[in-house]
Amino acid sequence: MGILGTLLLLCLSYGIDLLTTLSISAIATNGTVKGGGAYYMISRSLGVEFGGSIGVIFYIGQVLNSSMNVAGFIEPLLYNFNSETGMIMKILPASYWYQFLYCTVFLAICTFVALIGSSTVSKAGTYLCIMLIISTLSIPVSVLFRKPFEDLDLGTFYTGLSWTTFKENLYPNFTKGAAGSQLNGVENFNDLFGIFFPATAGILAGASMSGDLKNPSKSIPKGTLDGLLVTFTCYFLVIISMGAAIPRDFLYKDVQVIQTVNLSPIIILLGEMSTSIFSVIVGIVGAAKLLQAIARDEILPGLKMFGVGNKLASS
Repeated sequence: MGILGTLLLLCLSYGIDLLTTLSISAIATNGTVKGGGAYYMISRSLGVEFGGSIGVIFYIGQVLNSSMNVAGFIEPLLYNFNSETGMIMKILPASYWYQFLYCTVFLAICTFVALIGSSTVSKAGTYLCIMLIISTLSIPVSVLFRKPFEDLDLGTFYTGLSWTTFKENLYPNFTKGAAGSQLNGVENFNDLFGIFFPATAGILAGASMSGDLKNPSKSIPKGTLDGLLVTFTCYFLVIISMGAAIPRDFLYKDVQVIQTVNLSPIIILLGEMSTSIFSVIVGIVGAAKLLQAIARDEILPGLKMFGVGNKLASS
């Protein structure tokens, strides 16, 4: 996509996120918000039948998103620690069934943490967020201080901060067969938007835990809008930093290029793991809260047993 193309993806993605956030904020500030997050607000505005159909799809999406983030945790773990080509240590078997086992164990651990309670999730989220911010900021810092080097294994060269590299990376140049790509043909705008947009679409994570917020009508709009601003800024810095320092050939050949060119690869690994861990746990908790709210509205038969638990009213 090049620097300009990626910034276009960023603006389009956050334009969609901002419109969604403003809509949720308008609903949240004009009525009582209880457990169920976006489902509760939509169902109380448009009716439980309409809200229920959206809620069920949203629930399935959150569950599948948690599964995707489990895989997102295991992938960098095996990249760095698999027994054959591990970049840091060669200790973990990496066959299909071993990967399945790792994903299952990790999901079980995250589920256990989620069952402990929302307060534990919030405390864990604070530390994971700090780690993620440090990891993200290490990217532009590394661009400033990492010296150029040649990667003999990939047959490419890291230039560091360079005006020439910036100009070469400025415009789109669609190809096929890049590292990590599973497409048979040449990538296009839709393919790359489909990859980029989900990375910006976690904006309703906080709203999903509305039943645990002291003042959800105030916290949801403020927290979500602040989150959009912070993450947009971080993405912008990363895009400009990578585009100005990493040649396109290096980007094509190395899936973990950010880790390769960072001053501390471990920091990037910890950042990847922290965002995956928190996304999995919040997805599990959010999906459970959503299912509870749907069950209590009794719009679908057979779900009443999932409506037990803490009160929906905010405390």
